[in-house]
Amino acid sequence: MASIECEMCGKKTAKTTKIRVDGAILNVCDDCARFGKPVDAVRSFNSLSSEHSENPKPVTMPEKPRTYSAPLRSKPVYRKPKEDLEAMDIDPDYAIIIKEAREKLSWTQEELAKKLQERKNVLSSIERGELMPDIRIARKMEKLLEVKLIQKA
Repeated sequence: MASIECEMCGKKTAKTTKIRVDGAILNVCDDCARFGKPVDAVRSFNSLSSEHSENPKPVTMPEKPRTYSAPLRSKPVYRKPKEDLEAMDIDPDYAIIIKEAREKLSWTQEELAKKLQERKNVLSSIERGELMPDIRIARKMEKLLEVKLIQKA
């Protein structure tokens, strides 16, 4: 008698059972058969539909549109090293510098806030000196207003 190897545990056995485990169909020994469902019990959609109709029609699934991903970049992307944020400070006169630069450009607080993509009340608080801008906002302000707000500590 030929012995067959169980595809799950590797044990030599006289007969195997075909089961489905997580979508894979395996020939396994009787001990491992409990880990899956027998393939005979698993029916496909086509076999169910043809059993219940007198004129079985082939069931066709609509084709999925093909999607193509962008090709991988051939050049490496170089990024600036992160600056040490702890070694940076905002100028203590930031409120005056920002307000004067904004007025020099004849912008309202609403206009500057929109350009900074920040809320107007945040900008108001910064200009009154009640709120110190974080480094990200300070950098945007430096570019837009052409002023120097960030200092090395």
